[in-house]
Amino acid sequence: MIYLQQKSGQQLHLVYEIENGFTQPICGFKVSGYRMTINVPMGHACKRCTKRINSSKFNPNEFIKKFL
Repeated sequence: MIYLQQKSGQQLHLVYEIENGFTQPICGFKVSGYRMTINVPMGHACKRCTKRINSSKFNPNEFIKKFL
């Protein structure tokens, strides 16, 4: 998992790195491209991404399959 930001000043979204790039953010926010990638503490992530990743119903394998 990695953090990506679409535009300057926006929140950092959690995404998965796949063969041909990155998935869409885990929270469901739609983006067309990313401005930067960084590694920072979880406290800086989008609250919706954090809530979804901590949910017992979230299955990372199913999420990634949609983008392969």
